[in-house]
Amino acid sequence: MNFFDEIWEILNEGEIGLKFLKFELFYEKFKRDFNINFCESSKPNELITPSYARFCEVVSMKELNKKVKPKDKNLNFIHSVAHIEFSAIDIALDACYRFRNLPRKFYEDWLEVAEDEIRHFCMIKNLLLKHGGRYGELSVHDGLFIALQKTSSSLTSRMALLPRYMEANGLDANAHIIKRLEGEGGNEELIECLKVILKEEISHVYKGDKWFKFACKKEGIDENSYFDIILSLYPNSFKNVREINEQDRLKAGFSKEELCLIKNFSKER
Repeated sequence: MNFFDEIWEILNEGEIGLKFLKFELFYEKFKRDFNINFCESSKPNELITPSYARFCEVVSMKELNKKVKPKDKNLNFIHSVAHIEFSAIDIALDACYRFRNLPRKFYEDWLEVAEDEIRHFCMIKNLLLKHGGRYGELSVHDGLFIALQKTSSSLTSRMALLPRYMEANGLDANAHIIKRLEGEGGNEELIECLKVILKEEISHVYKGDKWFKFACKKEGIDENSYFDIILSLYPNSFKNVREINEQDRLKAGFSKEELCLIKNFSKER
């Protein structure tokens, strides 16, 4: 199998059913083939447009709040979760495509994440359909795609920003939302979906933590440069005043010292 060519095709496929079918066939083949060559001298293609642009109206995050005026706030929220999960599929696939000459375990990890994200997306998509909605009927932002583009040339930056910063923030947000919905007597099926996502995405952040540390060691970068990397990419980071999900962040590889620093950053900024 030509690993990188096939991943590129799946990454760019904009028809959801076909994308998932191609991934399923590819992933089964990957798991059986232990002779894949991950050494590649050619430069990866630049990813210019997200695959969801084929069926979603894409706007900036700033414009999204003005543009999206749903009849049902619950529908809007479920749609936004679906978009995060679909975006996460391409983030995992792009990591496999873009970063070459790495141990097989790297590709195993991120293909496993892609499989999880596809399952998460399908859960939320089905819930959306039950509420009379459809993924793509509301405008979406390209914030995660921009983050992907910003880190396309550095494994260290990619692992620091996408899983270890953005998805770790998702651990905080998801726990907060579950707690709020349970207190309000919210939709039980939605709460259960969010619990599944929260539990499984701890492992995604853990994988990001592992490969961030691997990349730091490989490139001779101090692991403590994590905060500098994030702030160089997004200067307004760590302003979040939401309660940190310490328990799950610790499971995902964060140290207690890092969590203290994150809290202090939030207070100071």
